[in-house]
Amino acid sequence: MKNIINQKIIDTHHHLWDPRSNKYDWLISPGHEIFNNVYLIKDYLNDIGSLNIYKSVHVQAEINETETLYETEWIQSVSESGIGKNKLPNAIIGFVNFLDEGVEKTLERHTLFSNFRGIRQILNYDINDSSSSHAKIDYLKENIWLKNFSLLKKYNLSFDLSILQNQTDDAAKLINKEENILFIINHTLSPLNITNKISQDWIANIKLLSSFDNVAIKLSGFGEFNSNWTEDSIRPLILNSIDNFGINRCMFGSNFPVDKYLCNASYFDYWNAYYNVVSDFTDNEKDNLFFKNAETFYKI
Repeated sequence: MKNIINQKIIDTHHHLWDPRSNKYDWLISPGHEIFNNVYLIKDYLNDIGSLNIYKSVHVQAEINETETLYETEWIQSVSESGIGKNKLPNAIIGFVNFLDEGVEKTLERHTLFSNFRGIRQILNYDINDSSSSHAKIDYLKENIWLKNFSLLKKYNLSFDLSILQNQTDDAAKLINKEENILFIINHTLSPLNITNKISQDWIANIKLLSSFDNVAIKLSGFGEFNSNWTEDSIRPLILNSIDNFGINRCMFGSNFPVDKYLCNASYFDYWNAYYNVVSDFTDNEKDNLFFKNAETFYKI
């Protein structure tokens, strides 16, 4: 009988970092002590254990903005120095700030690395909730940012979309305007305070974003939004996302080590819960969710 141990998997969302490098100011700043740990490829492989993670996607880890090209070069070298099935990560989602005057030159330099696939600039912003906001401004309302964003199309790059739910309408306008850019929603559209009952706002926002053909979604980040998550609490979020986006536009991710440090669940616990939630799906549908869709969207 098939189970999570013999399920082929692509982890579509993880990070590596090293606070000793003096390149991650946020890791060593007050309030982030829980994240201030060295997490390198050997640590990630140790967390993977016996799971069949045969490819992975590294997402930018908020390295200092002056070091964004270093991060891409470093992750490329990590992949190239791997052996066999440990040749991870296979895709790199880097960072640029689309407000920068020299953003195109930075994009060009990112694309010199063969595993580079796209950009994530965290946009999470709520003027009424500073604790949930990551961005200092609402980039989706900045004309220069919106103008430079279209450069992704020129370089055939995707965008990992990290927003709060209050930003859904503005994100939908951008998605509609940039129909030739692939948007990949991060962390199940940030469902704050996960419980067994999902909010009607979240459902409406998922429905709106799923209406665009150029949008996929990553089912991940559950530990980030509820350190006490359970299989039952994430089940409606996963199944509702699949109902709206369809089997071919959903992917799973671990969000390690962020989710590792924010709750007690192990790497295996996350993937086993995902597998249990979709246990009634066909083997082909599971393969789409666990690795085939990721191969398509991240070109790996």
